[in-house]
Amino acid sequence: MNRPSQTPDPRQPPSRQAEAPRAWSKAEFEKQFNGSEDVIVRSAYFGENNEKEVVLLYNTGLCDTISINKFVLPELGASYRKLGSFSRPLLQLSEALTLQGFDRTPGAQEVEDIVYDGMLLLLFVQEGSLAYIDLSDKPNRTPYESSTEISIKGPKDCFIEDVDVNVALIRKRVRSSSLVTERYTIGRRTRTKVVLMYFRDILKPKTLEEVRTRLGHIDIDGLYSINQLEDLLTQNRLKILPLMDFTGRPDYVVSCLLAGRFIIFVDGNPMVLIAPSGISLIMKSPEDVHFNYSYVSFARLVRLLSLFISIFLPGIWVALMAFHQDQIPFRLMATISVSRLGLPLSSQMEMFLLLMLLEIFKEAGVRLPNPIGQTLTSIGGLIIGDAAIRAGLVSPSVVVIGAITAVSGVTLVNQSLSTVISIIRLFFFLLASVFGLYGLILGIVLFVAYMSKLQSFGANYLAPLSPLIPRDVLNSFLRAPWYFIRRRPASLSEQGMDGDHQKEEEQS
Repeated sequence: MNRPSQTPDPRQPPSRQAEAPRAWSKAEFEKQFNGSEDVIVRSAYFGENNEKEVVLLYNTGLCDTISINKFVLPELGASYRKLGSFSRPLLQLSEALTLQGFDRTPGAQEVEDIVYDGMLLLLFVQEGSLAYIDLSDKPNRTPYESSTEISIKGPKDCFIEDVDVNVALIRKRVRSSSLVTERYTIGRRTRTKVVLMYFRDILKPKTLEEVRTRLGHIDIDGLYSINQLEDLLTQNRLKILPLMDFTGRPDYVVSCLLAGRFIIFVDGNPMVLIAPSGISLIMKSPEDVHFNYSYVSFARLVRLLSLFISIFLPGIWVALMAFHQDQIPFRLMATISVSRLGLPLSSQMEMFLLLMLLEIFKEAGVRLPNPIGQTLTSIGGLIIGDAAIRAGLVSPSVVVIGAITAVSGVTLVNQSLSTVISIIRLFFFLLASVFGLYGLILGIVLFVAYMSKLQSFGANYLAPLSPLIPRDVLNSFLRAPWYFIRRRPASLSEQGMDGDHQKEEEQS
């Protein structure tokens, strides 16, 4: 999307917009990159008397240096012997070299962008002209199966740290000109490439304008994390729940794009951001589209139940044990009372101690390598839980409640939600510990009211429940057969009718 040169481009930071052209020479290049040992500035001479000088500027770690010596320099020498000059148009200098020129003399930041993109910059000294060749050879890896989003029936490829490869993985799946990409550069120092992707005939224009505005107003020193970009885009200081989803799977990205969402790629990150997001999206799994609708519907109900258990079970248990013993069946209460004989801690302190131990185990498992971390979490939990019961520190019932809570939290798909759940759980636990079930109910009311006010780029967080959109409720929390899915979510796209079904409706 090109903009007039006289209009400031919001996709570039202010330092780039105010940049002035410079008269470049070998000395200017050396001055500009002084202290950067990985940037090479050297001269190559051509002609019988070495009368023609060409200055080469490139980064050794990002540019293919072998091609420079074995291909570029010999081709330039052959072109000079044939033409006798470098003053011809770039396309006539060499048929083998894809030389690119400049409309105007580039500024310092533009030269840095070219060099750090892995390109070879050429300065023809006598002619006073600049050109560059794309010889980028950046450190990269091959797309392989994601370690965080396991694929059973779906594709095995995933995003990597190169934004161009990630965009290509989507283009491979979507052969349509209606899929639009817009490139931004964010960060005064990091100059991080960011790509916005969407379907121009599906995404709401208001949503598109909002995300463009927010991206254009970001002015920071460096961008290196998708969570950093998420915080800058959501602009909600009281944000607890994730307002943008993320994934590393291209197939899931395609399904989100077709539903009326946009995607943001950040160079150097193997995950992409998805928005608008809501509670219905973060409860879905990338594998849902690859399984039978009946199993997927059941699995989503299990996730919703697990979410409720993970948040509220410790608080409900403590409230019943400390304030509402009369609500517990007599035989169960008798069993619990016997198991608590001689315990030094109250039920509130027991549960608090166990919840903190669960968080310690979780943190330890994350910091260690995967096989060791999983083993430590499992074996450590069993050993310490059994030892705590034998030592008379906690009752068996509290250990059972803690184990159910921990396992329920693992079933959640979204990792950002899984981490936030710990804070929300502690909030409801503290309310129940002080005020009992009344405090728990009050907390639920306040929490639902808070979620009802949240918006992700104009879409309500609780949609389609608040506001209620009856036709979208079923497919948001369950999954209908594909031949029943006739419309896109009304909260996301103004083009409500899916393409194939729309043709059928028009023909009927």
